[in-house]
Amino acid sequence: MRTPYLVSLVLSFGLALLYLFQESYTDFMYIFSNVFPPFMSCAVLIVSVFALRKYWENLGDRFSKIWLGFTLGMAFWFLGAVGWTVYTLLLKLEIPYPSILDLTWLIGYVLIIVAIELYLRAFRFAISKVMYAVAAVAVSIGSFIVFILLVSPVLAVAEEEKIMVLLFDVTYLALDLILLSLSILGLLVFSRGKIALAWLLINSAILMNAIADMLFSYTTLQGTYYSGHYLELFFYWSSVLVALAFYMHMKEL
Repeated sequence: MRTPYLVSLVLSFGLALLYLFQESYTDFMYIFSNVFPPFMSCAVLIVSVFALRKYWENLGDRFSKIWLGFTLGMAFWFLGAVGWTVYTLLLKLEIPYPSILDLTWLIGYVLIIVAIELYLRAFRFAISKVMYAVAAVAVSIGSFIVFILLVSPVLAVAEEEKIMVLLFDVTYLALDLILLSLSILGLLVFSRGKIALAWLLINSAILMNAIADMLFSYTTLQGTYYSGHYLELFFYWSSVLVALAFYMHMKEL
């Protein structure tokens, strides 16, 4: 059981060091930043496929639908990562945002949200009003931060391009907040069960992804994002945590 934690820790720390000293190898970092994400997404997809194989019964089974949703969601995110690499390295478009690729990521979000919602629906009898209140507070705080950092500064800008970017930014972050609220409910429900650690890891992964999306949106609007930006670490750490969460879920249940 210690090996997955050790691998995750070494990988996360190694990526942090790589980004920390990137000024010494900027050309390499540009390539790495655009090539490595599909490998991370593929790793998460593979773990998800193993989980689907373990829990699969038939299409009418709730647990089968849940893990099918997770796996399809990760598959769409993998396609989005591959598309990004094609955009940047083959088509020479450094920041393909917003683009048709965003549809793959958005579809992935919807599938994962549906999967978590189906999961929680099976245990809705255990969800109290207090749990709903905690999730609502978390979403409210997140929404306020999004408004201050993204929406408010752009409302005064009449450029159509920035308005389109803002719409995509808000959509991504709204989906992040929905995911976070659902995952918080899951953590509260299963906090004393066998899969408490798995849900804690899922919460951490979603939080990392939300931070990454927020930073990406902010730097894109400010025109300061570049391939190899430090914010990419949050995307990588999120992927590591998701893979670890799926693995721990298989081991505990």
